[in-house]
Amino acid sequence: MVPGGFDAITLNHWLWYKHQCHECSPADFQRLFEDIIKRARPEFIAIRPYGNIGDRKCDGLFFVDGIVFQVYSPDELTQADLITKIEEDLEGAAEHWKGALKEWVFVYNVRRGLPPDVPAILKEQKKKYKKITLDHMSSDKLWEMARGLTLQQRAEVLGAPVGYEHLFLAPNAVPQDAARAVENGRFVLIHDTMSPISLKSVANALAPAHSFGSPLYVRPNVGDLPWATAASEQRAMVEEAIRRGRDLIPRFAVFSLSQIPLAVHLGFTLSDRVPVDCYQFERVAKTWGWPDGVDVDAAVQVKGLPAKLDKNAKEVVIRVNLSATIMPDDSRAVVWSAVEIDLDVKSPSETWLKSPTQLVELGATFRNVLDVIRERLPNTERIHLFYAGSTGGAVVIGQQINPRMNPPVETYEYSRQWNPRYRYALTIAECRT
Repeated sequence: MVPGGFDAITLNHWLWYKHQCHECSPADFQRLFEDIIKRARPEFIAIRPYGNIGDRKCDGLFFVDGIVFQVYSPDELTQADLITKIEEDLEGAAEHWKGALKEWVFVYNVRRGLPPDVPAILKEQKKKYKKITLDHMSSDKLWEMARGLTLQQRAEVLGAPVGYEHLFLAPNAVPQDAARAVENGRFVLIHDTMSPISLKSVANALAPAHSFGSPLYVRPNVGDLPWATAASEQRAMVEEAIRRGRDLIPRFAVFSLSQIPLAVHLGFTLSDRVPVDCYQFERVAKTWGWPDGVDVDAAVQVKGLPAKLDKNAKEVVIRVNLSATIMPDDSRAVVWSAVEIDLDVKSPSETWLKSPTQLVELGATFRNVLDVIRERLPNTERIHLFYAGSTGGAVVIGQQINPRMNPPVETYEYSRQWNPRYRYALTIAECRT
């Protein structure tokens, strides 16, 4: 479950699953059980009654592990019938499978309210079958197994919810309109920890692309939480979205009005392995759409990059000057005795970012700087990032930070009212948990 939201497809599948459990016949429930467990555990072997030998008191098994399943789904579940069913089936399984039987699992359907005390009945039977592990699986527990299947596997069992059918089509069989819908689909991520973002403006900016389902709101409460805790909360939200959307969503569309350290961390969590479109808020027009027909200078110049190997350097400062020029004295007030590198644009201003091509150039330049640091300053212990620019650019920069290849990157929050004007916020590094 995504914190602060829900997965509409999983909810649809759960409702349909509950309906089937409530209305299905005993044979239908057994078939539902088989369809789920054989996808979760392909080694499962379904058993059918055969001639006069029947099913040997086994509805399915893991042959190598010696685990036998018995499925029970009566229209009405009574204590007496349940005890008789367990006793007869367990006795029959123990007789037919003998020493090969190591574990016996009683699978039952919960229709109306809680069933009788299945664990207590099995505990009583354990006194008789001391060498066999006895366990049980309710239909509720079977759903948790179904929930863990891939979306494609669940759809094979429970169907594709109405309105999402195009997500399940094979690539070589996708109609042109469905293929276009997938190509133009975006998973919208709204990162508005500082100011609310208009969904209408988001929809206008996406056109002709469209959003798949409701947007994911990433809103760690940085005002009440320490930076590191807020970042951890943010990472959990985003990683869950990536995991659940891996088979569904072709691209993320990111709309961010957030503190720069959290925007960098958001990009770091998304990484450059996830397709991401970042959007920029145009403050005058109050819109997120990129202006049409605007000539932009995407060049980003690098100053201070070392020309030769320096094994003594331990600290590196990177100043990114997009919306304004960061004064060296401001960064030196918090980090001194460091190699200093500047990323400059021709005319820094709050309106510099007008095109996604500028974001592409910014990301490539920052990545190259990290590559050179790794090559020429191999003993760098920390990189200190001072950033003046839009949140979209901060997200793109965060995407370039590879925790396995780069030293930790320390980020800073800015306020003109502070002295010094920059304060340490959080460190971007490989998660140890």
